[in-house]
Parts: sequence; structure tokens; C-alpha cells
Amino acid sequence: MSRALALLGALVCAGCVPEPTQPSPAEGARRAAAPTKPDAARASAPRAPVPRPIMPPDAGPPPVPDQPAAGVGGPDFAAVFAAVSPSVVAVSAGHLDGDRRFVSDHAGTGFVWDAAGHVVTNAHVVGEAEQLRVRTLDGRVKRARLVGRDVPTDLAVLALDDLGLRAVHRGDVRGLEPGQWVAAIGNPYGMQHSITVGVISAVGRRRLPPGGPKYADFIQTDLAINPGNSGGPLVDHRGRVIGLNTAVLGQGQGLSFATPVDMVATVAERLLVEGRFVRGFGGLFVRSVSPATAKKAGLERPAGARVSGLVEGGPAAAAGLQKNDIILRFGDEALDDAGALPWLIARTRPGTGVPLHVARGEARVDLTLTVGEVP
Repeated sequence: MSRALALLGALVCAGCVPEPTQPSPAEGARRAAAPTKPDAARASAPRAPVPRPIMPPDAGPPPVPDQPAAGVGGPDFAAVFAAVSPSVVAVSAGHLDGDRRFVSDHAGTGFVWDAAGHVVTNAHVVGEAEQLRVRTLDGRVKRARLVGRDVPTDLAVLALDDLGLRAVHRGDVRGLEPGQWVAAIGNPYGMQHSITVGVISAVGRRRLPPGGPKYADFIQTDLAINPGNSGGPLVDHRGRVIGLNTAVLGQGQGLSFATPVDMVATVAERLLVEGRFVRGFGGLFVRSVSPATAKKAGLERPAGARVSGLVEGGPAAAAGLQKNDIILRFGDEALDDAGALPWLIARTRPGTGVPLHVARGEARVDLTLTVGEVP
């Protein structure tokens, strides 16, 4: 015991640094009077030892505070998961084998859309499956039937009987900004009801790789999204659904994309009422407006959609649009760039007349486009 105490004392003392001794007044005066060169003084002057704190042998990291410091802690995503996960389901699409047993061919995620218990998911999750199943958070497995699906937007709606789950709360995408906290709830690789947390990386992303949806101003996030997450909700820090997780870039990490909830609403409501989504047709081709073209048209900055071609006899030609016209407004929507116009036309019901505000050179022209149906 005495030997152990002696060893402990040696360890503690090894961490002790004595304070430097102070010179006497006479010694201090002598040192001050002696001439020295700057370099020699730096070389010969003794370095004062740096005091180090004395730590007890069992010291560890400081305890984590009960509450995060102001401005440091993030949102309470445990509460978000508790609120949203009961409305999220695992979706399996497959067939019956020779013994009439269900065999899953595709799997993904969905969430309860309305009070009637309809579930929205990705069209590629359900595919052309003969049989559909959903599994709830509490382990119940229910048969589902397809109400309708739309491949270009990669959205589908399912119907179930007596699901008994509450619909999600929907958020507003208009105020989304990069850096905002978000979370995804889904079933990656069959690991049911998993949550991943991250931030919005960008909004208004378009031109996804081949095979992705054709229409959307996608929400890009850095969330970990894997096979099985498709069709699940993207939620904000208050548990409101702002998107439907749709795609991920396989060659990258932290590059995932969600379809905005307002676009999901447009397609889902059409599928519920009509069983299919009939998109509008404008009969024109557009491209972005260059700075030089904007200057010639008297625009303060590049904006709008420049008409690069017209379908002969199509709705745009009938409306009086001409090549090189710049469409500045489509109905009540101002066009910041050409990429927004295809979805605005697609979501408009055929037969609807939409006012257009057009720049034709430096002149301004108002026309009406009567949207047709895709041939």
C-alpha cells in the first residue's frame, strides 16, 4: 500500500510545475545594465515553463449538459420521429407464388396523405405489381390497391381499408432555404422506420440524371437516402411534410432529392379524383434567356422562357406566340427561368385559357394560351 501511494504521489508531482524564482533587486539591476544583442538575448534568455493544470488520475471529459447551450443545440428530432412515424408505412410490391404466398419484388416507403387513409409513394416503388402490401409502425400488414400512378412525376396513390392512421401535416415549400434542418423517415434496405437527419442543400434543382422524374423543382438535401427510402416523407424540424424522397445520385454521397409537397398534392388529388394525371400541352420549345438577349429586350436581368420552336398547329402557335418571344409571365406566375414553364403547363388542365405576358423585342404583348392535351 505504501509503495502504491508513493507511486501515485510521484505521478501527481510529475504534473506539477514550480513557479519560476524571482531575481533579487540587485540581480535585476545588474541584468538590466548589461548590454545585450537582440538575437543573443533571445538565445540566452531562459523560457518560462508553461503551467499545466493538475488533473486527478480519474479525470475524464466534462459531462454533457442537460440542455444545449443557446445557439448550439439542434431541433428535437426525437419528438419529430414520435409524431410522424405512425403515419409512415413500409410499401411492398410483388406477386403471389404457386402456394398463394406473397413475394415482394420491390420495396419502399409511403405516408398517409388524407383522412380517408390514402397513401402516397413513388410510382417506381409500386411498378406494375399485381399485389401491394403495407406494414405499419405497430407491425400490422395490410393489403393495398392502386388508385393511380403517374410515371413522369414518379408519384402513386394507394387505397387501404381500415388503416386507422392519422394523415401527416403538410408544410409550405415557399420559404425553404439551404441550411434548414430536415429529416427523412423510411425503410432503407428493409430496416423499417429509420430516421436520418441533415439539412437542405439547395432548392429548385432540375435536370436529374436519366431515369429520374421529368418535372419538379426538387429539394436537394444531404440526407443519407438508400434503397427503401423512396416514397417516404421529407419533414422539417416541426414534423411537417415538405417533400417526398424520390431520387439519389448513386455516384455521390449526400446528394438526395425530394419532390416538393405542393407538386405531390397536385398529382395526388388528380389521381384520387380521376384515376390518372392528364397533363397539359403547350406545343412549344423553350430555352433560357441569355444576358445579351435580355439586354436587347430591355430586361434588367435574364428572366423568362425564350421560345425556340413551335409545334405547327399547336396551342402556342394558335395563341400567336412567335419564335424568339420571351414569356415573362404564365398566368399569375412570373418566370425566373425557362425550366419552370414545362411543369406550369403540365399541371394546367387541358382546355384552360392562361394569360401570357410576353416580351417581343422591346415591345410587350399580352396573349392567351389555351392549353391542350398531350397527344
